[in-house]
Amino acid sequence: MHAHAPPAAPRFDIADIFRTHGAAFRRTHTVSDEQRRAMWSIEHCRTQTLGGHLYQCQTCASKVPLYNSCLSRFCPTCQGPAQYKWMAQRTQRLLPTHYFHPVFTLPAELRPLAWRHKAVVFDLLFAAAAHTLSDLCRDPQHLGAEIGVTLVLHTWTRELTFHPHVHGIFPGGGLALAANPHQDRWVACDKEFLIHVDVLAPVFRGKFLDSLRGAYARGAFKDDKQLDPTSFQTLVDRLYRRHWNVYVKPPFNGPPEIVKYLGRYTHRTGIANGRLVTVTDAAVTFRTKHGDTCTLPPHEFIRRFLLHVLPDGYTKIRHYGLLAAGNVNTKLARARELIEQTQPPSPPAPPPAPLPADTAAPAATEPQSADTADDPATPKLRCPNCQGTTFSLIATLLSERRRRTHPPPDT
Repeated sequence: MHAHAPPAAPRFDIADIFRTHGAAFRRTHTVSDEQRRAMWSIEHCRTQTLGGHLYQCQTCASKVPLYNSCLSRFCPTCQGPAQYKWMAQRTQRLLPTHYFHPVFTLPAELRPLAWRHKAVVFDLLFAAAAHTLSDLCRDPQHLGAEIGVTLVLHTWTRELTFHPHVHGIFPGGGLALAANPHQDRWVACDKEFLIHVDVLAPVFRGKFLDSLRGAYARGAFKDDKQLDPTSFQTLVDRLYRRHWNVYVKPPFNGPPEIVKYLGRYTHRTGIANGRLVTVTDAAVTFRTKHGDTCTLPPHEFIRRFLLHVLPDGYTKIRHYGLLAAGNVNTKLARARELIEQTQPPSPPAPPPAPLPADTAAPAATEPQSADTADDPATPKLRCPNCQGTTFSLIATLLSERRRRTHPPPDT
């Protein structure tokens, strides 16, 4: 069988940082169950612990092991294939029109509460952002139609600090249904502008804080000793007086740009191997923005990395309106039909582009994708001895411990 050569590997690997310093970190820091599982997966990814397959080079007879990957969504090495597969699936749902890219960010005052109650606060963030866009777009003063929105949760900055925000994409128009289907309309908006951020921000703030009050009244924070009624009211009053950061990035120019966006903002962790500059026993240096770097002690690097481990099963990519799962074959299909009545059908979107350099690449004797070792017929490796690419499978390497299953592709 023939194999394809993988790309060159990054010089440093985040997993090696965890393998070297993880045990000491756990002895000196409080680690949640989710964080502990994430650390275990990263430390054992593509190692003998998870098993794999043993191949023999048909050129020089060298034996090359190919170990299974952990498939954790928090592993920097394992997200490439899931990302690519998800991009290919979502490309089929893109409408042939321009798209906007809004970003909704929680104020700094809310970050301690968000850290202590991730699922509750993140749910409020998703709901407030989605309802802000959909409610304003239903208003005839703005669009007067139902839109579709995809929101992606991010919790990091380039320095790996905790900074919860959601990125969104939505098409430049909406569906206006009528009692008579022949009168249904696709309501297109201007390609450069839809709703001013000075309108979005206060509506987003109001919806979030109203929902936050409701969550508090229902007892969502009852076990939080730092949030008595007085401190909660003080926090809310301060947040009402504060400006909330909402902005809309320049619009996309059709499906190819959307595919590139999806590749950057969906299945990724806070940092990839490709951003590491130097790693020593005393410090980890990685690239941030505009050519700058950040240097941290290894334990602080691990602590910041673990800030972004989500609660088990938490869905970080969500779809609303026309893009909700229940509307894909009805409202979304109708919207596509109406758009194509007024313009020629767009050619099929190209397949997703190769993963960006920011995505971790595997080592020369490791699989190019997360599912390579699980598909013995298609190993992607080079012989470390002769650089040969033709191998035969000679043995299955049993795992010492069962790995966690792969999360759903849209989480």
